[in-house]
Amino acid sequence: MLIRYFRINDPYRLVAVFVIMLLMYMPLFVNHPGITIPELKSILIGERLNEGKDMYVAVVDNTAPLTAWFHESMESLFGRSLLARHIVAFVLIFLQAAYLGIMFITRKVFNENTYIPSFLFCLLFFVSFDTLALTGDLLGFTFLLLALNNLFKEIEFRVQYDETIFNLGLFISIASLFSFAFSIYILWVMIVLVFFTRSTPRRFLLLLFGFLLPHLLVMSIAYLNISLGKMWEYYYLANLTFKRDVLMGAGGIFTLSIVPLVFLVVAVVMLQREARLSKYQSQVLQIMFLWIGFTLIYFFYAKNMRPQNLMVFIPAFALIFTHYFLAIRRRKFLELNSWALIAGIIAMGLLARYGKLRAVSYSDLLVKKSPAGMTNKKIAVLTNDLSYYSTNRLGLPYLNWKLSQDIFLNPDYYENVTEVYHHLKVDNPEAIVDPDNLLVPFFNRFPQERSRYSKRGDVYIRN
Repeated sequence: MLIRYFRINDPYRLVAVFVIMLLMYMPLFVNHPGITIPELKSILIGERLNEGKDMYVAVVDNTAPLTAWFHESMESLFGRSLLARHIVAFVLIFLQAAYLGIMFITRKVFNENTYIPSFLFCLLFFVSFDTLALTGDLLGFTFLLLALNNLFKEIEFRVQYDETIFNLGLFISIASLFSFAFSIYILWVMIVLVFFTRSTPRRFLLLLFGFLLPHLLVMSIAYLNISLGKMWEYYYLANLTFKRDVLMGAGGIFTLSIVPLVFLVVAVVMLQREARLSKYQSQVLQIMFLWIGFTLIYFFYAKNMRPQNLMVFIPAFALIFTHYFLAIRRRKFLELNSWALIAGIIAMGLLARYGKLRAVSYSDLLVKKSPAGMTNKKIAVLTNDLSYYSTNRLGLPYLNWKLSQDIFLNPDYYENVTEVYHHLKVDNPEAIVDPDNLLVPFFNRFPQERSRYSKRGDVYIRN
């Protein structure tokens, strides 16, 4: 019923997509399980930047610069409201779905114009509740879709428009300034251009120029703010490593995606036997399979391993599933398959949300309850435990402990001592959580600062 409804080429079908999406996500708006670690970090970064601090200098983290600036604006508008952020993410997901459907129609990807991809896009997003988190990955994903549109344009018309190639590099670059891991898609574009177009070396240089330009602009701004060195260390170098935070294991993520994967296998087998595609449509399908391959690389390279990373697979899955549904001729078979996909994804998403799937655990993704005793204070935490910040503000730059711990593990380096002294003097935190006594060798070097704090258990409290 639903698939046949969205098969009609009527822009008002997008209203129905919005309503269905709202009905699906309403339980998450009403009864959300809590704040996730990426969401808490986004709030802390926004608060810190709104205090007039500079990213990377006064916030040690590998968050991308455009993401940091976006979090600053969100914190200015909504404070710590999680619901407001989820509403913004919800609207953004719907706009992405609408854009994908319109793009597929404009680029003649299917034999008929249909809004099935928009519906499937929203449905597949429901695979986990954390896809509703307003993160840099979700923001950067928007620009990946813009790049995908330009690539289809290049493949469809085979016209040597320089602005199309430039925009390809530009959009992927902007996406990487929201989430650095999206940089790998520039390699995907290059491979597609090699095998599916007759691009010249000059056009590849134009692509690279479009990719490098936004990065050079952001680096120029950082240079003027005297923060280029820190940006290079904490953003570029930190993101080039393969170290990452595993917020959900591969087994749990695989369990959440089992229904789409089963349908993917069925769809591929069906398309090989039944689909009658034009040369251009076959090329688009091959490009999206290549997209899946690069998305696997992205998935294992992204700095946070969590279910939201699955969203980058969705455009390819939506395209393949749409081809599959359009190829089904028997009405009963179409209804059976469509409702199995819809019920399967919604059921898995809700069961996982309420902890009914033993293989899926959100314990490492969700922020644990804040230890009692400190509320609404400016604090610093010298461990990897962010739960203290759920009811407090960031009081020292050291948000990302993996990037910060070398400073405290090497107190004999002069630059480390001066940096810690400077931030203690300027930020003046009300409390410092230090269970491993990492501050002791620093306080021994500046007793005047030590005299301002009293040690209570693992916490230094400002007098």
